[in-house]
Amino acid sequence: MAETHVLVAEIVPFLLSRGYGPNERAPSERELAERFGASRTQVREALSVLEALRLIERRPKSGIYMTTESASIEALRLYAEIGVPLSGDIVGEIVEVRRIQEIEAIRLACRRHRQENVDALRACLDEWTYVLEEPGRLAELDRRFHTGIVRAAQNSVLLRLVDLFYRMTERRRLFYFGDPERARQSLREHEEILTALTERDEERAVRLLDKHLSSAGRYWDYLLNGSPPAQTHPA
Repeated sequence: MAETHVLVAEIVPFLLSRGYGPNERAPSERELAERFGASRTQVREALSVLEALRLIERRPKSGIYMTTESASIEALRLYAEIGVPLSGDIVGEIVEVRRIQEIEAIRLACRRHRQENVDALRACLDEWTYVLEEPGRLAELDRRFHTGIVRAAQNSVLLRLVDLFYRMTERRRLFYFGDPERARQSLREHEEILTALTERDEERAVRLLDKHLSSAGRYWDYLLNGSPPAQTHPA
């Protein structure tokens, strides 16, 4: 399986860089095997992964065709893992979808959270104070905090979706948390959000989380497009 993952990480950038249209045939299994020095069986397994992610379609007696426009959400995570850059539009849409999901999640969390959910969120923020200059730890704690809110909503499907978005943006958050002041600001905002959630103050929790998440869009818009940001954090 490890060999398949490595081959997938080689084939995807190659196919994307060639810019194949939806009805344009990509190289065959044999051609890909020759190009990457792999067996036909290894290439076939890698293509099965890409087909499951809806990045390609294998048409009987015809060939391999790119279907990136209908690619699954998991395909975007694959892009992030292997270093395929996402367009500015896609990054903006990811931030927007995540915000929609989390706003609804915190509403549910205010109504449904259990004490163990609050305890887990508190432990996350307690640990945060000790790692303000460790971007990798902070990025993981940031993911744990936000998915912890979703976990408190008691909806496992929503949790899987939000967690996927956070794993897709791990590298961006590593960059953000390279600045300790941003880490401190994010911690302060997380503390306020947790207080509102604990008190089941739904409207205040939504307002605080909305402000927290909205600035993420402004921050990344600044980096991608040069628009001056207001006070920002990565959410």
